[in-house]
Amino acid sequence: MKLNIIRKKASSLRELSREQVQIPEVSTLEELLGELVKEEFRKRKDADQADPVLTENEMKDEERLGRIRFFASYEENMGDIETAIRVMRQDFEDGLFRVYLNGKECLELKGRLEIKDEDEVVLLRFVMLAGRMW
Repeated sequence: MKLNIIRKKASSLRELSREQVQIPEVSTLEELLGELVKEEFRKRKDADQADPVLTENEMKDEERLGRIRFFASYEENMGDIETAIRVMRQDFEDGLFRVYLNGKECLELKGRLEIKDEDEVVLLRFVMLAGRMW
């Protein structure tokens, strides 16, 4: 199934990225997020093996994020997918991001979702503020 994934930053609701991804059929939020983590893992692995020269469109996409990075991975160990999924699950439970499916907030990882082809998924990331409280 094809999904339209939109990433936003909560502090400004500014759109960070928009892409269409192909994932297998899923029935819960936990399965959906797991598939998105796997897709992100594949993209990072492909980017590490890709040509380091950025195209004009890639630079514009990076500019939207507020920085231009050159996809060079200086990490020798990217970790494994199981750990990434476990961290994603904990981040969701800790309220570090929210998920909206076609404008409706998804609150339960194990709750059943009705997902169709071409649905819109918004991932809203919260930014933790640091500073003095006084």
